[in-house]
Amino acid sequence: MDFTRADVAHLLRRAGFGGTTAEIDALMELDSWAEVVDRVLDTTANPADVIPEAVEDRDDQWYVPWVSSVQYWMDRMATSPTPIVEKMTLFWHGFFVSSVEKMVTRVMFKQIKTYRALALGDLHELAQEMAKDPAMLLYLDNWTNKVGNPNENFARELMELFLLGQGHYTEADVVDMARAWTGHSFDTEGETYIYYPGRHDNGQKTIWGMTRNWDGPDTITEMVRGSKQQACARFVATKLWAFLAGPAPAPAVIDDLAAAFVTADMDIKELVRAIFLRPEFRTPAVRTGLLRSPVEWMVATMRALGLPANVARPEWFVERAGQYLYAPPNVGGWRANEGWIATSTTWGRGSFASHIQWMARDRGVFAGAGSMTPAAAAQMAFDRFGVAEPSPATRAAVEAYVRGEQTAHRGWAVQPGLVVLMMMSPDFQAA
Repeated sequence: MDFTRADVAHLLRRAGFGGTTAEIDALMELDSWAEVVDRVLDTTANPADVIPEAVEDRDDQWYVPWVSSVQYWMDRMATSPTPIVEKMTLFWHGFFVSSVEKMVTRVMFKQIKTYRALALGDLHELAQEMAKDPAMLLYLDNWTNKVGNPNENFARELMELFLLGQGHYTEADVVDMARAWTGHSFDTEGETYIYYPGRHDNGQKTIWGMTRNWDGPDTITEMVRGSKQQACARFVATKLWAFLAGPAPAPAVIDDLAAAFVTADMDIKELVRAIFLRPEFRTPAVRTGLLRSPVEWMVATMRALGLPANVARPEWFVERAGQYLYAPPNVGGWRANEGWIATSTTWGRGSFASHIQWMARDRGVFAGAGSMTPAAAAQMAFDRFGVAEPSPATRAAVEAYVRGEQTAHRGWAVQPGLVVLMMMSPDFQAA
């Protein structure tokens, strides 16, 4: 066997939102790390994706549909037998960014539904669908882009933030890229993509030194399949490594991942597999290199405690904690790691933990902990929250808390208090 239990627990945190003891046990029965990774990437059991009735409600354009959307997605994250799909959907939400702040909720919900369907598929197909998605057309204003009055917003971000990165295009490329995307618009009546031939600029355009009558979708093909493929592969591989493994990988790691991505014809699942199979993925630096985002942390809590979203009410806290679901802060998405560390967002996490402790208590979580030995109570908490290797400092702090409450004859407080301690512990907040 070329893997450990700690390896499996680490993988389930990065490929999803944490693993239960039973889930880890099942993967420990496999013979190799490659088999473990393949099992985690098996999406055949992915549940059907539906649109809740409240999301489609035309009488309430905002709050109720948004709440329904948040609860639907966070419940999927917490309960899906294929959490890698939801983890990757969350990645694309912060990568190909749109926001509910510029449109009604149902349009954003349907964009996420599209991302979910293509989350582990062909990057070319995903990028093409993203470009024509009504939410994207609205968010970056391409629906107003027409011959004689080009709008450069989408054209610029398509290259700078979505597929290539800085240094792989010029300002002149942006100008003609915008012309290429003229006419690709939005039908406000049906809330669908529509192409208006009369609004398209059919003139010659020079992009990346190549002159022709470029049409928008052709530019994506050139980036993903053509002359810019290597740059695209490196850009996406770097972003995905940062999301699943951690920041600042060695250049050789990205070289190898980009090569594997190109060899796999830009298949996203194969890139994810290559990341998980890298020896660096299981090193101590990577294991401790990421913090859970607020949404990931809330979902991990819901999983650990068996709380559905209509009980946990994450929608009350996501913005305060720093990750307003369906509304990234800007087209660059959320900043990871240090971006989650701030006084205000820490208070947001604390507020959620304070709320959750009573929900968990009412459901009998950690019942009887107040009469256990401190060591036994602490271990029960670690097991419940999937903390496979608590630090000595965390273990000592949890045991000291239990001992202190028992000494003060407040054994009743141990049950809800353990929930807060575990949620706010560095070990559980680490991805």
